[in-house]
Parts: sequence; C-alpha cells; structure tokens
Amino acid sequence: MSFLKKHAATARVAAVIALGAVSFTACATNSYVDEKVAAANSRIDQVDARVTAASQRAETANGAAASAASSANQANTTAQAAATDARTANQRLDQLSGRVDAMEKAPAKKPRG
Repeated sequence: MSFLKKHAATARVAAVIALGAVSFTACATNSYVDEKVAAANSRIDQVDARVTAASQRAETANGAAASAASSANQANTTAQAAATDARTANQRLDQLSGRVDAMEKAPAKKPRG
C-alpha cells in the first residue's frame, strides 16, 4: 500500500483541523462587528449633525443676505427720489436766479411823499 492510502484518514483529519483553524480566526465575532458598526454609526451621526448645523447657518445667512438686498434696493430707490428732487430744486433755483438778479439791478424807487 502506498503512503497516501495508509495515512489518508489522518491527512483528512489534519486538513479539517487546519481549515477549521483558518476559518475560525478569519471570522469576526458579533461583538467585534457590533463595535465597528457602532463606531461607524457614531461617526455618521456626528457628520450628520455638523451638516445640519452648517445647513441652518447657510439658511440664516441666505435670509440675512436677502434682507440686506431688500434694504439696499430701498436705499437706492430713496436715493434716486432724492436726486430727482435735487434736480427739480436746482431747476427752480436757476429760474429764480434771473429774477433775483433783475431785482438787484433795478434802480431803487424813491418813496413818495
């Protein structure tokens, strides 16, 4: 008989033991997996909280920017109205300047009496 036939049973047992040892050390335990999943979930929760906070700050900043834009538009409208009023006042002043100059050049009237 050959050596392999004589020791086939022993070789099978040794192979099963070796395979069992390799597969046993390669398997993760439930507690190990739970720890790793819990750590990943904790990190995800932290990142989610930071994203939520950043989103809220962005929305607040957007609202402030919209308010500032509205105020700037109102200020622009007011400034344009003031410029129009100033032009009108200058035109009226130009019209009156000629009259005032004429009055200043006119000879003084002597009182009657």
